[in-house]
Amino acid sequence: MKSEVQHNKYFVFGLCLIVFLVFGVYLLIAKIWAILESVDPRLGSGLAIASATVLVSFMSVLISKYLDRKAEILAHLREKKVPTYEKIINFIFSITFAKKVGKKQPSEKEMIKFMTEITQELVIWGSDEMLDEFYKFRMMSLENIDGNSENPYTILTMVEDLLLAIRKDLGHKNKGITRGKILGLFINDLPNELK
Repeated sequence: MKSEVQHNKYFVFGLCLIVFLVFGVYLLIAKIWAILESVDPRLGSGLAIASATVLVSFMSVLISKYLDRKAEILAHLREKKVPTYEKIINFIFSITFAKKVGKKQPSEKEMIKFMTEITQELVIWGSDEMLDEFYKFRMMSLENIDGNSENPYTILTMVEDLLLAIRKDLGHKNKGITRGKILGLFINDLPNELK
């Protein structure tokens, strides 16, 4: 009850503050308008042009700074994401190609350790879409641990969706990449339903 009363007080205070600010902006604009009306029309048009130039310059500097800062943040995030995504792809390929290249597949303990570590990194660095796809992949993997899948290719489609999410998060458009194109890069006997 007490927090609701406090919430209502903050709401009323915020509303009053907004009304005060809007009224202040109105008074400022009215004052500037009155000054511009009192000036000689020839001088007023020059003043209006100068004011517009200053305003446009100011806005362009603000927008430029904002875009530069945003690009800097995205570059820093991408720098942190790449190692995490490389680990995921290396893990998937180690499972997929282990027998073909004469290596042993990761044990269940190694897989659990990997999933734990990579989940921590994804929570920090992964995009929303990437987290969603990894969650689906992880849940599907847990459901299919015993091989009890209605559709044996469900895991493959989840892997492809995960790889597409990684590519998208790193800035690729994935334009024209249809179902099966990425899987077809490393699976030779891809079934027709995945092509």
